[in-house]
Amino acid sequence: MTATRRELLQAALAGTAVLACPAPSQRTPEIAFVGPDPARGHRLRDAALRGAAPSERLTTKIAIVGAGVSGLAAAWRLQRAGLRDLVLLELEDDTGGTARGGSLPRSAYPMGAHYLPVPRSGFAALEALLDDLGLVTGRDENGRREYDARAICRAPVERHRHLAIWHEGLYPAAGQTGDEAAQWERFRGMLRELDGRVGADGRRLFDLPVSRSSTELRGLDEISMATWLDQHGLTSWRLRWLVDYGMRDDYGCTIDHISAFAALHHFLARGLEDTHDRVLLTWPEGNAALTTGMAALADLGDRLRLGWAVHSIEPDTGELIAHDLAAGRDIAIAAEVVLWAAPRFVLRHVLPRGTDPLGADELGYAPWLVANVEVDQAPKGTGAPLSWDNVAIDGDHLGYVVANHLEPLDRRRTPGAVLTWYEPRPAADPDGLRVRRAELLAMDEATAGAHVLAGLSSMHPGIEAHVRTIHVTRWGHGMIRPVPGLLFGPALARARAPIGRVIPCAADVGGLPLFEQAFALGVDAAEQALVRLGRPTPSML
Repeated sequence: MTATRRELLQAALAGTAVLACPAPSQRTPEIAFVGPDPARGHRLRDAALRGAAPSERLTTKIAIVGAGVSGLAAAWRLQRAGLRDLVLLELEDDTGGTARGGSLPRSAYPMGAHYLPVPRSGFAALEALLDDLGLVTGRDENGRREYDARAICRAPVERHRHLAIWHEGLYPAAGQTGDEAAQWERFRGMLRELDGRVGADGRRLFDLPVSRSSTELRGLDEISMATWLDQHGLTSWRLRWLVDYGMRDDYGCTIDHISAFAALHHFLARGLEDTHDRVLLTWPEGNAALTTGMAALADLGDRLRLGWAVHSIEPDTGELIAHDLAAGRDIAIAAEVVLWAAPRFVLRHVLPRGTDPLGADELGYAPWLVANVEVDQAPKGTGAPLSWDNVAIDGDHLGYVVANHLEPLDRRRTPGAVLTWYEPRPAADPDGLRVRRAELLAMDEATAGAHVLAGLSSMHPGIEAHVRTIHVTRWGHGMIRPVPGLLFGPALARARAPIGRVIPCAADVGGLPLFEQAFALGVDAAEQALVRLGRPTPSML
């Protein structure tokens, strides 16, 4: 006899009950899937939307496909340049891509990306966006921007759990040997040395967007970070755990699967914490605050079409066929330029057969599970206090962020919290990724909820008695994986090359799944489009 979802969940809860503190009541939490609908993307892949004759024809100067960070950045840049003859088409019913947000009664929450380090001086476009969003409140005596304190992540920022004790920060120093401590200091010294150098070409060794990085160390893209650590005799499990955590956090990869250049870029491109003022901007809804802000600045009105699936593009003419999912009809759109700001692997399914120069498995994407858990009592634990970011050393997940960490003073006395659980699902090769993706998408709500509860309970025994609601988001292709050889290799060059009137510009064609990378690619694509239209404008990049 097959167990019901409720029975599965109750069994999972019962399995952790031995760890639970007595509670006044034991409730079964509400569980729901939120965010992108995998079935919509699969209809594009399977060509299930093709065949009907268009019932309407539209014309536009620029069609942007995809309303994630890149597509919204392009729309913002075009608005700033005074071009309003555009349409932005999005498959889902909301904007933001992997920077979407949602809400529970206790707090708003992120479904994906949840913070942005303030940009280093010289990233003019991103500085301008933050100005436009009203996040810059002034300048200090040295002319550096000062940011709205309500968006700055405050202490305590990070803690980790090791051997049932919570410790400040992320590096697990407790109990380390002299050799382990020496390796950690040597690694930090190597990072400081790299941070202080520029290449022979006058560029920073690691920069954002990644194309601005010096050519001097690009050879590191050919080896894995594990190999680089081996080469430098950095064998300490503590150091390697910290580096591996950073790779899973930013890229959904382990140190065995990640390019050494991409790994060092993680530590250095935004400025080394030891030597730079690394202010983090964050919001309860995460980077959805930035994407909704960009959408508002772009002032799109009815030029934003949500729930429209582009299933055919003629690259030589710029004609698109989009299916309005709500109305059940096809619309033809004639565009002079098409900015493809949707995931690059989807493009091959909408172009005429044989016109995409990119092979099916040349780009790899890490699947992710993100869950937002509303609890009626904020987690505690022995040792360091609850922080914004809370990590377990022995977990195959990233732990959780407290979504309501920055709430106003008058809300802090409200009981409970919303915990945003992050879990990348790395694999070594495309076949392994397909297996992990299939496992993720095959989960039903009860299975996903029980899985998240088990992970949280391992960090906070008894917490399941305080869980009210779990919202689960599944990202089948959550992050482009910067594996060895990708960033500066031929596959990525083919991925970002224009195809007729189509300019690919999502984060994946830059090789790094970072807000700054996606934003810069969208701005650059908008500026390329303006040149094609005979309306060149000074670059903001």
